Amino acid sequence: MGYYLAMRRSIAWMAPLLLAQGLTAQPAPNPSKLDKLFADADAQHSNAVFVYQNEQPLRTECFKAKDQRIYLYSVTKVLSGLAIGIAYDKGLIPSIDEPVSTWFPEMANDPLKSKIKLRHLLQHSSGILTTQGSQDIYPQHDFVNFALESPVVSTPGEEVKYNNRAVNIESGIIRKVTGKSMEDWLVENLFKPLGVTDYKFRHDDAGNTWAMDGLELKASDLVKIACVLADDGKWQGKQIVSGRWLAVAEQASLISMGTDANPYGLGLFVHDPPDARVTIPAATVDALEKAGLSQDLVVKLRSVAGREFKGGIKFGQAMKQQFSATELEAISAVAGREMIPVYRNLNGRVIVGHEGEIGEYVVALPAYHIAVARTIDEKRGRAGDFQFHSLFQRVYDLVPVGGQQP
Repeated sequence: MGYYLAMRRSIAWMAPLLLAQGLTAQPAPNPSKLDKLFADADAQHSNAVFVYQNEQPLRTECFKAKDQRIYLYSVTKVLSGLAIGIAYDKGLIPSIDEPVSTWFPEMANDPLKSKIKLRHLLQHSSGILTTQGSQDIYPQHDFVNFALESPVVSTPGEEVKYNNRAVNIESGIIRKVTGKSMEDWLVENLFKPLGVTDYKFRHDDAGNTWAMDGLELKASDLVKIACVLADDGKWQGKQIVSGRWLAVAEQASLISMGTDANPYGLGLFVHDPPDARVTIPAATVDALEKAGLSQDLVVKLRSVAGREFKGGIKFGQAMKQQFSATELEAISAVAGREMIPVYRNLNGRVIVGHEGEIGEYVVALPAYHIAVARTIDEKRGRAGDFQFHSLFQRVYDLVPVGGQQP
């Protein structure tokens, strides 16, 4: 925690100076760009789009539709990740690097399953066998046991493959550590503080809340989730999930970076803007060394620290040239255990969030406290390619290009 607080304080001391100079770290979005976002949303047959900044609506619109509950598909994974984060904050989970066998001892009997950490479930790097989509999961009586009993086909932590099956284990862990279903846990610790009352979860026949998908929310409530992601874990002054959790959750795992595929944090996709500038601060290497990272990896990290890379892809490629998958996992293990963000993006336009199967989105631009929710129903979404892939670019366009991260 000391490293995280130190990094925040190193930035926070500048706030009075910025205010004295009449500057702001949160410029209002460009009105014409906001118009373009909503014009695109209309053209893409959206049901609704809500855009907030600093927890206040900038613009909200329903397009010939009511603000009604929409099936969110994989956007549900964001809430599953938040359920884990809240349990971690409350001391019910000791570390994201805790082995899954802590809660499911039968995993300890398998040489590969015993290596699966909670972090791997959140980052889609568990190595558990998966197939595209969820059609093999829906018929199962117990989604959690189905994942636990599935074979492991790659070394945990060393390969990323989007995995609906493995994510459901998070629901089982929440029940183990809280004594409650994931639904009840989220209602108590997320929905009630946010004032969300109109929702629907889905459960398997064993009573497990689906963690992979299954949630229905209104756009007006989904944007509140985006605000929590955008505003350092807060909603209306109340800390919902810690900034310490989000500092790591909203950063892509090292093993997921370096390709055209969108990298993944803890239950969140992480989108770098075209002008991203990525670096590993020297202070981060110091913190990892103090936390017990092996000296050979400390030396190799110091050779990379301070270098500036243009974009997450180039940064990821450089890391994979310098380190093996096993070494990247070793660095991630120490960083995860101590909740140390490994790198820093020097530009403030990093987007985090998730999309659902037919184009449902929860999006946050944390550096500018911008939160976006987009919903589309089955009838509109299945009628054509209306997934609104340009949404991320439209959100990037709302704020200035370049500059230091606020």
